[in-house]
Amino acid sequence: MTKTLLILANGRDRVGVLRADARGYMSFEYDPEWLASPAAYPVSQSIPLRDGAFDHQAIEPFFDGLLPDKKDVRRQIAALFDVAPTDEFGILEHIGRDCAGALMLIHPDQAKSPLQSDAHLSAISTDDLAKRIAELPQRPLFIEEDEVVLSLAGVNDKAAVYIDPATQEISLPFGGYPSTHILKIDIERLPDSTRTEHFCMKLARKIGLDAAHTKIRLFNDRPVLFVTRFDRAYAQTSNGVRVTRLHQEDFCQALGVNPDVKYERQGGPDLAAMFTLTKQASTIPARDIPKLLGFVIFNFLIGNPDAHAKNYSLIYRQRPTNANATNVHTAISPLYDVNNGAAFRDCFKSQRPRLAQSIGGCFDPTELDWSHWEAQARTIGSSPTALRKALLTMAKKLRETITPLRDEVRDTDADSRRLDLIVDDVSNRCEAWIRKLG
Repeated sequence: MTKTLLILANGRDRVGVLRADARGYMSFEYDPEWLASPAAYPVSQSIPLRDGAFDHQAIEPFFDGLLPDKKDVRRQIAALFDVAPTDEFGILEHIGRDCAGALMLIHPDQAKSPLQSDAHLSAISTDDLAKRIAELPQRPLFIEEDEVVLSLAGVNDKAAVYIDPATQEISLPFGGYPSTHILKIDIERLPDSTRTEHFCMKLARKIGLDAAHTKIRLFNDRPVLFVTRFDRAYAQTSNGVRVTRLHQEDFCQALGVNPDVKYERQGGPDLAAMFTLTKQASTIPARDIPKLLGFVIFNFLIGNPDAHAKNYSLIYRQRPTNANATNVHTAISPLYDVNNGAAFRDCFKSQRPRLAQSIGGCFDPTELDWSHWEAQARTIGSSPTALRKALLTMAKKLRETITPLRDEVRDTDADSRRLDLIVDDVSNRCEAWIRKLG
């Protein structure tokens, strides 16, 4: 028996239909009206706008990429809803109402007005939120069997909430109501990973990069990282603030690569593939190519071992034109999910230096020299001179900014002794590259 889910954009426009046969193999087909709309965008660069059905192999990387990365979390969710942990369609059937980006996956019988049926906010007290946060490892995504919940990719234990832009009151979104913030707790066995991520993200913004906004709050002395969702847009209306979803996809999804092999050594995308796709997909490549390169350089200098293709994304915005029509603007999303490996050396018996994506074919950051960057510049169509200047400029900015930022967060809720390890690691790396390039 074939099962069906409708895919809507912002709970309003019918994008297409996702089906699964009795064996669990999925297929997807765009709706004709969506294909005819000038405001249409593809579900994924790997699933282009066209007539006809896409088979399981073509669409699995995108739809699998909507689900949590951690297999344990998938098993917990599957057990709660009595489906197999490998049944991607079955899991999305229960948690697809609020995914990354603009898409909602709903049952056909909810198609008339999905946002008006049961979508709502429920205010939550600080004590109740703290209780749910404490239970996140056992109850991922704040899931309860009688609740319509959401799906978030990634390895952190996380959930999503709605924070009122005016009052800052926190509520839980239900029935597909758009969330505004993702909250994360520390990665298992990596204490203070929320604080180190917040520091790295704040550092990125301090040196002028377009990075997601983050904040640390304590709940029963547990640090929780709140990340403002960049796949949301806000508009003031007579009824208050309206939150609109923006479509996004990470580069594994966009390149049709399953998230299980997100690291380049496992067969995941390399930098050349990401830059080639950016040139093809971006509305303004001349802006997005340097932006993506800046993110790559920052991830290297910050010592981020997990800068794989799932941690870079494209974002789609529907924008009005002068002709009272709408077109689609595709761009590199803000930076997100940045951390430093050296801050957690004490958490491992040994820690081998590695890069999630090679630079000029080199995966070992301690062996990297200018020749590798020069070779990489040629594979991504960049001028070696321009790349050299960008690398040197960012190294100098980080060297000048990181210690004052460390002082700024000292003795706040965001403070951690691990930040000193980050400062030493990043400062040493920047000094070394300033000497090599200067």
